[in-house]
Amino acid sequence: ASRGFGDFWIIKINAAGVKQWDKRFGGTNYDELFEAQETFDGGFILGGWSNSGIGGDKSQASQGAGDYWIVKTDALGNLQFDKTFGGSFEDYLQSIKQTSDSGFILAGRSNSGISGDKTQANRGTIGSGWDYWVVKINKLGVKQWDKTYGGTADDQLFAVHQTNDGGYILGGYSDSPISGEKSQNTQGLEDYWMIKTDASGNLQWDKT
Repeated sequence: ASRGFGDFWIIKINAAGVKQWDKRFGGTNYDELFEAQETFDGGFILGGWSNSGIGGDKSQASQGAGDYWIVKTDALGNLQFDKTFGGSFEDYLQSIKQTSDSGFILAGRSNSGISGDKTQANRGTIGSGWDYWVVKINKLGVKQWDKTYGGTADDQLFAVHQTNDGGYILGGYSDSPISGEKSQNTQGLEDYWMIKTDASGNLQWDKT
């Protein structure tokens, strides 16, 4: 049965498309899954958004209107741990990838100011202007660092990948002019905005 208004749901199938098992994870409110990846240990990492408090499979309280929520499972989909990361407003996880050190990089958008797990100020208007927000955790889900990137308007991050040099490439869209971390003006209403960072999340370059 559903835990609340919406849950994470994963289905494992074999090479022929035959279902082997399915698992549901959720809190007592709304939980939305955006990305899943097999991990080095044969299990799975699930990443998405939640506004649930403690309850069901969610072990940590909500920090604001919505938070990053991740679930780590074993190879059979059994819950190993879950973690919540967020500030005092809205934080939407769009992408999660395992990193070369067996940890994870979490990427999405935030309109939270400095609060909760968010250590850097919002670049636009708190509570309405979105920024890229990246969180690095170790293999046990312990936060190592977080970084905010954005301009004065809306910037929404949708994808992250670790690069061969150990850094990260971030891809999304922006309608910000030159401001904050954005070095080039928008060319229309919304443009692709790419950011390259080093292994610690420090900005190396951005392109619009």
